[in-house]
Amino acid sequence: MAAQLPSLPDRFQQAKLSHQFYHQNAPALEKMFHLSREQAKAIVGSCPQCQFYQVPFLDRGVNPRWLNSNELWQTDVT
Repeated sequence: MAAQLPSLPDRFQQAKLSHQFYHQNAPALEKMFHLSREQAKAIVGSCPQCQFYQVPFLDRGVNPRWLNSNELWQTDVT
């Protein structure tokens, strides 16, 4: 009787399992598992624990603080 080896999940499933355990961000998943940016964002975006802590995905140039026009966002650059 020949022993059967368990099959490994594909890269996307491996990345999902890794994210469930380590909660890496999308760029880390993209580099570690050679995923597309959309695939990596989909994994992070579907994680309920990460949704609590992360800012929603925004395109470049979008104001993440939701300021209205003529409002100031004070920062300290020291």
